Amino acid sequence: MSEANWDLFRLFFAVANSGSVNAAARELNMSQPTLSRRLKELERYVGAPLFFRVPSGVTLTQEGKELKRAAGGVVDTFGSFHRDLRLRVGPRSAAVKISATEGLTKHWLLPRVHRLYELHPNIRLHINSTVEQQNLANSDLDFVIRMGHPGENELIGRKVTTIGFGIYASETYLSHRGQPKTVGDLMGHDFIGSSGDFSGLRGERAGSMPLLTSFLKAAEGSRTLRLMPIASHYSAACEGLGIAFLAAPFALAEGLVPVLPQESLLMDVWLLRRRESDLRKLTRQVRRFLENEFAASKTWFASGGTARRQPKRKS
Repeated sequence: MSEANWDLFRLFFAVANSGSVNAAARELNMSQPTLSRRLKELERYVGAPLFFRVPSGVTLTQEGKELKRAAGGVVDTFGSFHRDLRLRVGPRSAAVKISATEGLTKHWLLPRVHRLYELHPNIRLHINSTVEQQNLANSDLDFVIRMGHPGENELIGRKVTTIGFGIYASETYLSHRGQPKTVGDLMGHDFIGSSGDFSGLRGERAGSMPLLTSFLKAAEGSRTLRLMPIASHYSAACEGLGIAFLAAPFALAEGLVPVLPQESLLMDVWLLRRRESDLRKLTRQVRRFLENEFAASKTWFASGGTARRQPKRKS
């Protein structure tokens, strides 16, 4: 053995402090033969016996006393460092940080937190619910659930589902203002949201989404309520303040009805992470949990009538 493994010194001090190989083995949760074999490895490295066997257990030889005296300060320092490291890193090792839109958080992610707690009782979950598309590469987030184009090339992940979008309103609003039958019938209605409100759909140009383009064009000449964040569009629509361009499953969950069910589209949803996130066991487990939950929710995400997939972006 050219170099002594630090673990051998840890075992040596456990036996030296207890005065018994059997007692130290119990404390270390290992078998007595294994501990004895590891001590012999250290003795071969030192080139001298470290323990005398006595009826009561073991006692240190002169070389053993010298080793304990010489390495004692190092062991104390390492022990202090190890305790401090556990205090600092331990809570972070149990923390998982996820960013998702308000709608995804409210209607999909939060209903699954109980199950995640059951699987991982010690998890410390941080959810950043925002309309802004978070830059995972420049933050301490573990996961970003992103609609539209995945964005940064340095991230890894996969498309986990597609989500339907459409135009929605409350039954009260439609009973008073009438239900449009075609895109052309949208003119003259009250609208919730304008072009600037949809900048959070990362990497998607309005021109690549014909339904949104038609919605915004009709809104230009009509009474329009601009409201941020996007999550407020659902509340405004529920209040009967106009028609809104919304994610289908979230709108239906809020009790809204599709205005033009034949005019809808699908947008990709991505689960993104840093490459190094797989180094932690907990983040690997959470990733698999989220992927499985997305797979089980595909029909729900695509709900909202006959959906038309958004055109692929040209590179």
